[in-house]
Amino acid sequence: MFDFNHTWPYEKVMEDLYFNECPFCRESSVMLNIKSDAIKEAFDGVKTHVVMPCCHEKLVIVSMDDDYIWSDRCLR
Repeated sequence: MFDFNHTWPYEKVMEDLYFNECPFCRESSVMLNIKSDAIKEAFDGVKTHVVMPCCHEKLVIVSMDDDYIWSDRCLR
């Protein structure tokens, strides 16, 4: 299991996922471009790749729970 430093909180609005702040460029209210099938797989522990729309950084999602996205790199 990864350290808590590898997590980032997210919000779910309808079927969309949002970061209140991008962990890379600090842009506020960023919607993640991720499909619902990929979200289900991430909850099951399947790695999912997301390109941040604000700064084009690549985020590898290792796992998800109801509050946090777990990444393979330190986000905090």
